Amino acid sequence: MMKRLCVALVILFLVGLLGLAQQFPVTVVDDRGVEITIEQEPERIIVAGISLYTDILIDLGALDRLVAVASSPDNPPEVAGLPRVGESFAPNVEVILSMEPDLVLGASDWAGERTKLEELGITVLSVGRVGGYIPTIPDIFSSISTIGTAVGAKEKAKLLIGQIAEEIIIIESTTLTKPPVKAAFLYATTRDIPPYAAGSSSIENELMIRAGGGNVFSDVQGFPQVSFEEILSRDPDVIFTDPAQVVNILENPLLGQVSAVASKKVYGINASNLLSTKVARALRIMSEFLHPQE
Repeated sequence: MMKRLCVALVILFLVGLLGLAQQFPVTVVDDRGVEITIEQEPERIIVAGISLYTDILIDLGALDRLVAVASSPDNPPEVAGLPRVGESFAPNVEVILSMEPDLVLGASDWAGERTKLEELGITVLSVGRVGGYIPTIPDIFSSISTIGTAVGAKEKAKLLIGQIAEEIIIIESTTLTKPPVKAAFLYATTRDIPPYAAGSSSIENELMIRAGGGNVFSDVQGFPQVSFEEILSRDPDVIFTDPAQVVNILENPLLGQVSAVASKKVYGINASNLLSTKVARALRIMSEFLHPQE
């Protein structure tokens, strides 16, 4: 009797798993607002775009279906041995075709790559806003959801979004009760050329606010080039930049009187982590720099 009961429970369990399996075809909306229908669960996936796509696939447990990625210094170590299909901003159409993918993620259309692939019958999916722009955390969540649905991991995508959101809420619960610290996120490719500042329509701005900062360039849009005099005038107490560019700010004699430079509160944050499933980790690091524990 007990044996029969165990068998029955196993059968019910397996039936339940089958009921949870995502059904295909599925239809998702890409960055252009175009509906993309995926007939069957993809088995050969190529990432031809930024590392965000690769991070999502890894966290959704779909690494074994990834056959190639675009070249990028931001690629995670898990894909070190995979073939490359060119740079993320200029993927090689011929190389992609030779690998016979059933789904290509993130192919740009700067030189018509996406159009060529679609004309040849390849299913291509790019996420974000028009042009693949991803300026907010909700856009990251939407990207995870769309890709999860596309690869047959819709429920896993929901769990991943929930985990990231929970981490963000925990961080904000401590930072948003503190006085905001004047901050800026600058990209300084050299010491001689004035840097570019992250304005209000950027994920850098959103993360500075969530981390307990106040963006001194919140009144500008996008990533305008700002003069050294303007940085000195706005005088941020903390500056974030690319790790490789910290020295360009700290050792710039024209910025020596800026509070963040004078106190050596110029911190490197990998920009790729801001646009990835690691966004909560980046937020925590930024919050610790803005509000160090005493």
